[in-house]
Amino acid sequence: MPLQLGGASTERPQILAFDPRSNSERAEARRMARTLESRGFSVRERSPGKIILEPPRRDPHQGVFRVLSENGDDRIVWDRRDPGQVREAFEKFGDFLKKGYTAYATLSSGKKGHRIEDFDPGMEEIILVPGTMPG
Repeated sequence: MPLQLGGASTERPQILAFDPRSNSERAEARRMARTLESRGFSVRERSPGKIILEPPRRDPHQGVFRVLSENGDDRIVWDRRDPGQVREAFEKFGDFLKKGYTAYATLSSGKKGHRIEDFDPGMEEIILVPGTMPG
């Protein structure tokens, strides 16, 4: 199966901050939390003035390129268990670098990623940015 465009969730934890003394803000935060929960998010923490929700878990065998361009944020997905898809992702990564893109590894934990120059199929998410950025 070839690489696929789209379909991968790359969402991060959502923090809903509100004034606990305000009925309207509390109600809006509860409404937003329910909306996120309907999309698969789960509540990690609930305290006065703050609700933190974790995004749904992504398939652990899925790798993702997030390609930033004038079109926005395109996602290219591959299955790390499929040697053909891994080889195709490796080639695609090289093609992006030849076109002048800069690659960054990101961490699903939300911690700061780092610039990379070599493809690693074990990475969950690689962001590709046109041109060179500091980092």
